[in-house]
Amino acid sequence: MSKAEISVIIPVLNQSVKIKRCLEAVFAQSLPPVEVIIVDGHSTDGTVTAALNFPVKVCYQEYGAAGAARQLGVENAIGDYLAFTDADCIPDRDWLQSLLSAFEDDIAAVGGGMINVGEGLWVKSTNLAMTTFLGSGRSIQGRIFKTKQLVNWHGIGCFNGMYRREAIIAVGGFNVNLRGADETELNRRLFKSGRKLLYTPDTVVRHDHGRGLKEFAINMYRYGTWRRQCRVWDLPVVPPLLAPLLLLSLIFTRWVFLPIIVLYLFLLAGMGIKFAVQEKDIRYLITIPIVYLVEHTGYTIGFWKEVFKPAKMPGTSGERQS
Repeated sequence: MSKAEISVIIPVLNQSVKIKRCLEAVFAQSLPPVEVIIVDGHSTDGTVTAALNFPVKVCYQEYGAAGAARQLGVENAIGDYLAFTDADCIPDRDWLQSLLSAFEDDIAAVGGGMINVGEGLWVKSTNLAMTTFLGSGRSIQGRIFKTKQLVNWHGIGCFNGMYRREAIIAVGGFNVNLRGADETELNRRLFKSGRKLLYTPDTVVRHDHGRGLKEFAINMYRYGTWRRQCRVWDLPVVPPLLAPLLLLSLIFTRWVFLPIIVLYLFLLAGMGIKFAVQEKDIRYLITIPIVYLVEHTGYTIGFWKEVFKPAKMPGTSGERQS
């Protein structure tokens, strides 16, 4: 297993500062990869110039989405194992070794957790909110599960995941027509084909979103649209689907609406109290409930926008530069 060849694939767009930190961590791995592939969406801020200070391969792509860029990386990779991370992630030194060592003969992919980092009140508030079920559901976005376990399509993210190359190819690769949630959709196809996905708590990356409340709202809106696009119908689609029913209750069963809203607001207030006590900062009494409100509202609006006005993908082409 230690002799296995690993290709690292990193999609990127306008991340000239963060790509340097990411690549420093990738090239300091205790188990060096056979290659590192940067898939750039024609950045305009010097990202590629920064990346080429390292011995990387660069592919340029027109897809306009990370998942399709990852597929371009798959098509150009030579490794038996393909490790994925993002330009704003900083993997631990044993990232590749830890992921690889968790593979067994019947495992198609292994993933680990994420620790969101960053400074500022709103950055910390969004990071804290995403550590909870109310913020992330069953996703590992910002959460660390304590035990190694077989998981379904939510248990592995391409910010911290490694796949057998043949497994990705066998199910048709990443869907190049998706703007987001591409790994969820790929994982579902792997899972439904009978292949096993494994989560290991021993592997962690630090994720520097650098997002304030406005950026967080935009992200949640995008996540909602992506969930509708990928058509994975499970827990994350429940709140958007319930929202219209709640609004209809104002017309037909008004007695239902108010108790549900009050219960929801009490829940948000409770989370604010929890983090204010935990972090010893009274400001979280206000910021945490606001973050949840922004998250759930943005996600729901994005989901329904995609229902009534689906986005179209740009042309899919790419070229490679060694």
